[in-house]
Amino acid sequence: MRAFKKLALMALALSSVSACQSFRTAAEQQSGPSLSEFQGSWRVVALSGDELDSSSHAFVEFSEPPRLTGNGGCNRFFGVYRYDDSGLRIDSSLGSTRMACAAPVMAQEERMFELLPQAIAVQLTGSDVLVLKGADGTELLRATRKP
Repeated sequence: MRAFKKLALMALALSSVSACQSFRTAAEQQSGPSLSEFQGSWRVVALSGDELDSSSHAFVEFSEPPRLTGNGGCNRFFGVYRYDDSGLRIDSSLGSTRMACAAPVMAQEERMFELLPQAIAVQLTGSDVLVLKGADGTELLRATRKP
């Protein structure tokens, strides 16, 4: 009988521990890739699900935090980002060069500069497709790893 009580107490303790693990924060439950997995240069292939023209020069490069650089399709840009347990944060004050390009390219670039600071989550498919997602889980930017 005494052994049964010990066994019952151990089972209760284990179930309590596993129940506590189900109450993790959303960031913990949806943890993204490690920083080293998504650092590097990525060719942007879609913005908000809309595919970019294959001739687009748009790319984003995540270097050692806080350095973020890239090209919106016409102009080079630079800024800062943070990636930790709470997710991704890209500073909205991105700087860029000021060259003029064709209207469609400028519109694409403006859209990209609007979307980047809205990203709060990073998802990797394999090691070659990067997706930045917004607060509501929608895809903001999709990119492929540059060789």
